Amino acid sequence: MGKNLRNSLIVLAVLVLAYLINLARQSQYKSATDLAFEVDPEEVVHIQITNPNDTLNLIKTDQTWSIQEADSLVIRQNRIDDFFDKVLQVRKETLVSRNPDKWALYSVDDSAGVHVRVFGKGEEELGHIILGRAKSDWARNNIRVAGEQEVYLTNENILYRVTPRPSFWGEKPKPPAPPDTTQAAPDTSDHS
Repeated sequence: MGKNLRNSLIVLAVLVLAYLINLARQSQYKSATDLAFEVDPEEVVHIQITNPNDTLNLIKTDQTWSIQEADSLVIRQNRIDDFFDKVLQVRKETLVSRNPDKWALYSVDDSAGVHVRVFGKGEEELGHIILGRAKSDWARNNIRVAGEQEVYLTNENILYRVTPRPSFWGEKPKPPAPPDTTQAAPDTSDHS
């Protein structure tokens, strides 16, 4: 083997090794695309939303949702559908921090964040996330899965979809429609 060929192979090996080391280091900055909630939507029978001031519980019984704190309100089905289509499908994308000391900065600590819990039968907790406003990107939220240290940006803004206000989730029942008086009453008089 010639000296030039041997030197070229050594340089090539060093370059390949440097590339592999760089690739391994860069992998820690890749964004995740995992679902925040890894639950089967069919199993969810209780949704609890808590912010620093309020708590709201949505309960499913016999295929019907109701608001525990305001049982006089009729549930807005589009809000429930939206929760299952958007909130349960939200993804964790860009890693923001791994430092628990910065949770308050990202509004995902226990006192400032909006907690969203979903439960199955027997009140088994199926998932729990904490949401905070992303100051750098209004189209997304900060998110932390309970029990984990990492804070991510979500793929879309869902914070406005998880308010604990009963009037967001339900509305007063509509009064029954008055009888239609525009139809002519049958003629009961005797014309003979």
